[in-house]
Amino acid sequence: RQWHSAVVIQAAYKGMKARHLLRGQHQAAVLIQSTYRMYRQYSFYQKLKWATKVIQEKYRANKKKQKALKHNELKKAETCTQTNFKDMNIRKQIEKQHQAAVIIQKHFKAFKIRKHYLHLKATVVSVQRRFRARTTIGTQAVPCIQSSYRDFKVQREIQDMHLAA
Repeated sequence: RQWHSAVVIQAAYKGMKARHLLRGQHQAAVLIQSTYRMYRQYSFYQKLKWATKVIQEKYRANKKKQKALKHNELKKAETCTQTNFKDMNIRKQIEKQHQAAVIIQKHFKAFKIRKHYLHLKATVVSVQRRFRARTTIGTQAVPCIQSSYRDFKVQREIQDMHLAA
């Protein structure tokens, strides 16, 4: 009976020791599994992080390229618009200069015609005065006054023509 008690105690001790060892192995296995899962998740995270970084770099590079292309297109359009605007302004300026030249020519021709007209008129008036002076010496005060009045009236018309031009 002692032997049997010793065997029971030894069995209980060995069972306790085995359970304790099994518990330790189980905890170690859980720790190893947990660590491995953590490592696997971390590795997966690193791969995702790297892939994300690559995708972002490619996307940003593509976006930058598109922006540069669009900028170049806008620059070309801007240059074309500026050239057309400058050409239009030059055409307008030439047209204004042409109109100014036409106006100057018109006024100069009118000036020459007026000058010629005044010269002819002065000559005619001078001839008429001499003729009237010879034909009507002394007795004709009324025609002299009328002639002076007509001269005054003609000079006033001439001045009005000058002001109108």
